Amino acid sequence: MEPIPRTHLSIVAGLLEILEDYQGKVDAAKIADELMLELDDMLPAIEAAEMLGFIKVDSGDLILTDKGKEYLAGNSTQRKKILNQTLSRTSLFKWLIEQLKNRGDAMSKEELIALLEEKMPDVDAAKLVKWIIEWGRHALILRYDSNSQTIRLGDLA
Repeated sequence: MEPIPRTHLSIVAGLLEILEDYQGKVDAAKIADELMLELDDMLPAIEAAEMLGFIKVDSGDLILTDKGKEYLAGNSTQRKKILNQTLSRTSLFKWLIEQLKNRGDAMSKEELIALLEEKMPDVDAAKLVKWIIEWGRHALILRYDSNSQTIRLGDLA
C-alpha cells in the first residue's frame, strides 16, 4: 500500500494549469525555473499528478494526459467526482473505505493512526492521516469532524 504524496491538491491543479499553458508538454526543470522553485520542491505535486493519471513523466518532460485535460475542463463538482473515482481505486483509499465500512462508517483519527502504524510501520502515520483527511475530504470520500476527531465515509464513498 503506497502512501499519498504530501502535497495539496490545489498545487496539483496549479501544475496542470501551467502544463496546459505549455500546450500539454514541458520540461519539469523549466516549470521549476519559471516558478523560482527547486525541482525537489515540485516533486510531490508531480508524483501526485502522475499517481492520479493526470500527467505522464517522460525523460524529464511532463505530459498532460486526457484525464488531466478532462480534470482541467471540469467545474468544481466534476473535478471532485474525477478525484473521487481515481482515489477510490488506490490501494490506500480502498483499504480505508473497507476499514470504515467494517466499523459502521466511522472511526476516530487515533484509530486510523493506530491501524496505519500496524499496516505501514515505516511511515509517519500521524502525518499521513493529515493528508488522507485532506485528500479524502476534497474528493468527497471522507467527512471529518475536527471537534470529535471522527472520520466518516463521505457522500460519494
